[in-house]
Amino acid sequence: MKVELIELREDRIRFLLTGATAAFANGIRRACMSEVPTLAIDEIRLYDNTSVLFDEQISLRLGLIPLTAEDLDVYSSPEDCICEGAGCPGCRVDFILTAEGPKMVYSQDVVFTDPGVKVAFEGIPVVVLGEGEKLVVEGYATKRTGSAHSKWQSGTTCGYKNLPRIDIGDCQKCGKCVKVCPRDVLALDEGDRVRVVNLLACSLCKLCIDECDYQAITVTPVPDSFVLTIEGDGSIKAKDLVVKAAEEIRHRAEMIGEKMADLS
Repeated sequence: MKVELIELREDRIRFLLTGATAAFANGIRRACMSEVPTLAIDEIRLYDNTSVLFDEQISLRLGLIPLTAEDLDVYSSPEDCICEGAGCPGCRVDFILTAEGPKMVYSQDVVFTDPGVKVAFEGIPVVVLGEGEKLVVEGYATKRTGSAHSKWQSGTTCGYKNLPRIDIGDCQKCGKCVKVCPRDVLALDEGDRVRVVNLLACSLCKLCIDECDYQAITVTPVPDSFVLTIEGDGSIKAKDLVVKAAEEIRHRAEMIGEKMADLS
């Protein structure tokens, strides 16, 4: 198995995975979305809310704010904590939010007891407070995975596709395939012959094949090569998200191996 990096940003990573199966590529995708733990606001207590939004709407907006932690490993999930889910500093971090209008309340107004825990983006709108309106909220965030609820889903847009293979045979230089391609995968060289200029952009739509009157183009997926695109919500860096997803797959494989060994 081989990994080749194509693009890397804080919130997005794109890489080529070769020598793997579709099941493994899909496993990475699913693990990024539902098996990598992160922090999210779990429960709140509303002491005062005279805004135009109902309490439930405030709760929903706060729960979907991505959170970052300097060291996420210091927290345990409530189910694995020594307090057995009763609630302690080892499995939850408290916060408070107080605001009075007129003003716009943003995610940056949420203050956590642990200075290492912060919102991933400070400018997320929560609610507009009019003159004399107040919002007083306290609660806590916990560490879980996206399989429990989408608010703990650190991977957002996660997908993969087979690496395409484009072969050009007896080209008649008509250029129809170049014009019909929606992603500018093909171009005409100086001799008006079609060539591939952006292979990774190909979506295997095969419009070029349908347009070619001479059947000079073939587009086929490479069965053991995949282009994976992983985007995060900002709570975890994209590269760390993929690493943690791979570690989770490895952990589960080892666990299955141990279970099978016990049965034999």
